[in-house]
Amino acid sequence: MDRLKLDRIERYVLGFFQAHERTRILAQDLFDETSEFANADLVRALEDLEKRHRMLVRHTTAGNDYISLTSQGAADLGLKPLEVEQGSVMPHPPKSATKIT
Repeated sequence: MDRLKLDRIERYVLGFFQAHERTRILAQDLFDETSEFANADLVRALEDLEKRHRMLVRHTTAGNDYISLTSQGAADLGLKPLEVEQGSVMPHPPKSATKIT
């Protein structure tokens, strides 16, 4: 996927959080909201926002897939961070930190 298209989809994802004024959303709500982007493209954008930009984390709670902004991601979007139990939702470490040499 080219960088321009990925950037456009990432802006859509972040705009979704801002439009709903929430820092945690059901992944299905994001996928159901638009037919402009393929689900696979949305997943690629989520992966980039999670792993490269560290703006969000994806997690499953009680069988539901959620997307939550990190505290930095919420601050960047001007949203108040969601109160969560400490350690319950942690971003994955960068791939370089988990490489086995």
